[in-house]
Amino acid sequence: MFKEARDHTGEGWAEKISAEIAALMGISAATVEMAEYEGRQGCASLMFVDSARGEVLYHGNEILAGQVLGYDPAKKFRQSDHTLENIRIAICELFPEPEIHHSVLTALAGYLVLDALVGNTDRHHENWGLLLRPKLEGDSLAGAELSVAPSFDHASSLGRELRDEKRHNILCSAGVGAYARKGQGAVFFAPEDAHGANPLRLVEFGANRLGEYFLPGLKPLNRFAIPDLNAVVDRVPDEHMTVAAKVFTKAFLAYTYEALCKLQKR
Repeated sequence: MFKEARDHTGEGWAEKISAEIAALMGISAATVEMAEYEGRQGCASLMFVDSARGEVLYHGNEILAGQVLGYDPAKKFRQSDHTLENIRIAICELFPEPEIHHSVLTALAGYLVLDALVGNTDRHHENWGLLLRPKLEGDSLAGAELSVAPSFDHASSLGRELRDEKRHNILCSAGVGAYARKGQGAVFFAPEDAHGANPLRLVEFGANRLGEYFLPGLKPLNRFAIPDLNAVVDRVPDEHMTVAAKVFTKAFLAYTYEALCKLQKR
């Protein structure tokens, strides 16, 4: 699937860098490559749902609506019932066995750690889900299994909306940390909140309140260091990403990486 980057944004390279960082973390994520189509820049994302074999993707809104009383799956914006606690409740209801729901919630926490690292503000309730993988036996479906779908749609990351002049101003004013903590995500702290939680603050909250899932989700950060993140950024072709964008992205990742690593030491 070709995803065209909107004008004056880095949505294509943000998707690519996020997918490469997911690979560093050992997180299952959609495969992404930089691409052009009819002169338009963007990225190509490999479909991970094998519909020909009967696979089905159940999005988060469908999962929550089936398990959380009163959840509105059709609400597109400011769905404040999309909270960590409601996600936990839904997964525990769907997978009653402690070992299984712990594994699923740890995987989802890992996705939120990835979001915090790259500043992904678009983890709304249709941007995560579970895959139903049927096992074909003759003409019937038997032994169908649910598993966590790969992480996908990371375009709203890494300051992809900024112009180079703005990036320069943020760097010169030592404002990278403030910028990283300013963005509002699509998972909420509580239903009464007017805005979604900042991705980095959400993981800090989760590490304190739901450490049994988030602390294991943070461990993949030990697999690499800041130079590895820089190398991912440097591999993006210059025709897709400006020098200023690369400098800013490296500074952003250095800040979020160090902030997340500190959570493991608490």
